[in-house]
Amino acid sequence: MKINYRPEIDGLRAISVFAVIFYHANFILFDHVIFQGGFVGVDIFFVISGYLITSLILKELINTKKFSFSNFYERRIRRILPILFTVIILSIPFAYFILLPSSLLNFLKSILYTLGFGSNFYFFHTGQIYGGEDGLLKPLLHTWSLSVEEQFYIVFPIFLIFIYKFFSKYLLGIIFFFLILSLVTAQYVSTYFPLYNFYFLHLRIWELLAGSIIAYLELNNRHFKLNDYNNFYKWFPSVGMVVIFFSFFCLNDKMSLPSFYTLPPIIGTCLIIYFSNKRDIVTKILSNKIIVFGGLISYSLYLWHYPIFAFFRYNFPSNESYIYKFLLILFILFLSIISYFLIEKPFRNKSIINLKKLYLLLVFQLVLILVLTISIIYKGLNSTSIIYDKINLDNKVYKAKVELDAPSEYPLDNFNPLKKNILIIGNSHAVDLFLFFRTNSNLFINYNFRFSSTESLQDYLDSKNPSFTEAVGDYAGKYSESDLIEKTDIILLSNRWSKSDLKSLEYLIERIIKKNKKVILTTQNINIPTIGIKEVSLFDKFITENKRNPNDEELSILEKEYFDFMINDTKRNRFNNRLTEISKKYDVKLLDKSIYQCDYIKKSCKIITPDGYKINYSMHHHTLQGIKYLGGIIHELQWLDIN
Repeated sequence: MKINYRPEIDGLRAISVFAVIFYHANFILFDHVIFQGGFVGVDIFFVISGYLITSLILKELINTKKFSFSNFYERRIRRILPILFTVIILSIPFAYFILLPSSLLNFLKSILYTLGFGSNFYFFHTGQIYGGEDGLLKPLLHTWSLSVEEQFYIVFPIFLIFIYKFFSKYLLGIIFFFLILSLVTAQYVSTYFPLYNFYFLHLRIWELLAGSIIAYLELNNRHFKLNDYNNFYKWFPSVGMVVIFFSFFCLNDKMSLPSFYTLPPIIGTCLIIYFSNKRDIVTKILSNKIIVFGGLISYSLYLWHYPIFAFFRYNFPSNESYIYKFLLILFILFLSIISYFLIEKPFRNKSIINLKKLYLLLVFQLVLILVLTISIIYKGLNSTSIIYDKINLDNKVYKAKVELDAPSEYPLDNFNPLKKNILIIGNSHAVDLFLFFRTNSNLFINYNFRFSSTESLQDYLDSKNPSFTEAVGDYAGKYSESDLIEKTDIILLSNRWSKSDLKSLEYLIERIIKKNKKVILTTQNINIPTIGIKEVSLFDKFITENKRNPNDEELSILEKEYFDFMINDTKRNRFNNRLTEISKKYDVKLLDKSIYQCDYIKKSCKIITPDGYKINYSMHHHTLQGIKYLGGIIHELQWLDIN
């Protein structure tokens, strides 16, 4: 059952997909991301999908009193799978030759989850934060939204048909109830559990149901749209477009979304779809043939843009100029036009590719993907080509080793009055510091250490007295925070400092002092010079270009470059100056973390341990070997001497 073609909806698709593309291109003007809210283009797609799917199902039910699931899913298969499988197949060889082993393994796993309509679950459970720098290097991260839509296609037709047959009188009310339930749940989760709200259908379905309500109103309540199209209603599409563009430029990925913040683009989309009329300017613009064509190829544009951006950033991490980005977008546009005419259109046309051919071709594509994926996994990913002596260029290997193998556990009752008990508070930089001491516990026998977050400490100081959860590496233990604080002699504040941290630091110190606890501050971990979004260090770059480790003279030159970078790090210096002011004001000790990695006399910073292992795996985090080594230096220098 076909629905009436509305060119303005394809125009709206074009606006949305290019907003997403420009967002992922990360255009920056005067240190400001221009399309910082462009990701809501996906939310607009959800509204459109909900509208079209509901219109299709209800029209078929109204006209025929039945619904063909086979025809419905055949249409979805023809539209979604052929080009999706093509993009995956062509991405595999690029991934094989470009990605480092750990990233390649993650890519191959994401393929398997994408095939099972579950990539949203995969990216959530692997801790991938959408909009994060690491996410820009995941070639299939964007398929999370396809998985959400595919899950909706599986669940929603059954739900809608059941309600239509048995509770048709209350259909609108039931849809509206679930919309509100999903929206309120999304707002609650975004407020209290912000890491859990982005990828899941039950927190996104309100956006799809918003489109469903518009479809229902059009089919059953046409009197809501006045026939005379008076001056009041004709402005609604324009208001909708203004609200959408406001969202593109004013929302940002630091907000916890979806939530009430997502309402403007959803409402704007509904206004355009429901109140569009051939006489209004927005509908005329969206119905322009060029813009409509952008909507027709929007699915190809969406599928191609992310892996192309990801592979480019892997190969040319430092080339972030406008010229390169616009050339990439033109290439994506060219590729999408080709795939639209050669893949999308033929597969949707039953007269060109009948059902038998469709399934044969899809089975061939699916088998090819599985064979390539599984064979690469089976072959093994520990390529010696990226290991030089004891140096591995795949830094995620080091990160995983810290997370899995660092000895983070202490006996829960280890705090006692016979030793100095130190509670280390902060973010990942505090975790690094905690691990320095824990890994070298034999050197710090007069101390006991614990780790906690700033949020947990603030809750205690606010007299909320929550249970305290410690989580470092894979270890987690729960016990009373009040007991822990009472046994603590010293609270050591260590952070990768931000402006907001420093603004609240004085108030935090004042409250800690009121608890009669000693406070120590530290600077943040030093930053090492890296290149581009992959955080490839100068040391790694040397090995990549020369296919060997540097000799002593070359290593000495690199160590001096690291020192120059550290000493001229303006952001670090600015934060350190502020920390110095605060430490003097409250008469608290400030420990400089650069002391144990850098030599101010030789003007050099250590890059590898004496036995040849890398010290840093990222711009500001340490390997397990580096943690063990630097912890020993901390002991030798008596850096933690607090007498």
